[in-house]
Amino acid sequence: MLSLTGLPPESIQGMVSDHVFCYGWRMERDPMNLDYKVLTMAINITVVTLYDNHQEIDRAISESTSSAMTRFTPASKDAIQRLEKMRFDHDDQCKCMICLEEFSIGVETMRMPCGHLYHGECIVKWLETSHVCPLCRYEMPCD
Repeated sequence: MLSLTGLPPESIQGMVSDHVFCYGWRMERDPMNLDYKVLTMAINITVVTLYDNHQEIDRAISESTSSAMTRFTPASKDAIQRLEKMRFDHDDQCKCMICLEEFSIGVETMRMPCGHLYHGECIVKWLETSHVCPLCRYEMPCD
């Protein structure tokens, strides 16, 4: 099994035998084992190799790029106009996750159908280039 790692056999033999020998020597010297003539040792070897599959990496990049491109379709003007407008009146600290500024009491906000709240101008500008909610990727209707 270790020969499948691509390491030269002398490296494997040197690494494994040194570690096994050291561990065996410590087991033999342990006062708890003085009465035993035979000591049993189980060896678990975990081999970590570099992942080198360029085709798989290229496929993953291609998939993520193609799905990312669909996000840049603007929402329909009608869908943007139908967003619920409201004045922010909460005491707790909330912020617009587009501009990352906290909402101040009385500021106009807009609520997406998914329930996320944004500054009106922030979400309108966002939806003019992308039809998905910036937080949960809820898809708004497109033209």
